[in-house]
Amino acid sequence: MRAWVVTFVASVVIAVAVLLDLTAIVEAQSGSCRVGAYLYNRNRKIGPGGRINAECPGGIHSHPFGNWGVQSSFGAVINENQFKGWHQDDGHHQWNSCTTHPYYQAPNPMYYNRPIGIGRWQEGDQTEERVNKTIKWLETDSSGESCRALWDGRSYTVRNVSMRLLELDRGAPVFGRNSHVATLYYGDVQIRLQCSSTWTCEGKTDWMQQRSVDPPDSRVSAEAYIVLKTARR
Repeated sequence: MRAWVVTFVASVVIAVAVLLDLTAIVEAQSGSCRVGAYLYNRNRKIGPGGRINAECPGGIHSHPFGNWGVQSSFGAVINENQFKGWHQDDGHHQWNSCTTHPYYQAPNPMYYNRPIGIGRWQEGDQTEERVNKTIKWLETDSSGESCRALWDGRSYTVRNVSMRLLELDRGAPVFGRNSHVATLYYGDVQIRLQCSSTWTCEGKTDWMQQRSVDPPDSRVSAEAYIVLKTARR
């Protein structure tokens, strides 16, 4: 083979290799950065004297125990252990959801799992639970900047963090309805992100106690924390 042919072929191979490398670089750098989050809770409680009127006599369903779901900006209610109680039944950790009825009031030990003085209260299973089982995408940037360029070392604000607790009716919405128990409010939360690659950044809060609960006489409480993650879209 003539020398010029060998040289030409080698040049073509090098050019193709360079083109492939450039294409890979462009693909790695192009895209849109999106930010998503998971919400967790733990230390779930109904304090002494907490008034809950969600699963009481008079309906067609069993009482007083019920599974509680969580509605939030991170996801919808699902019939799993989103707000894990202490009474195990039907595959869930449930709560006494009718503390206002004489049959189920303290100090009856069948319906409360924690003593304090002459009163009794409820403490849920203390494991850390993820509320939204799949990531909730909060924002997608349209500038074309990478996640590292946008967020590395910067803070993202998640506004109006709350957990709306519902006692779940297995027949809802056709043969019943989910009942509001209480809403826990945590306010606005700032989370600092650190990036490990062009598109992968992560940050999380410390455990947070709610700032308020509605209604206050429910005396429901829980700690929460948020994990933020980024990804290329």
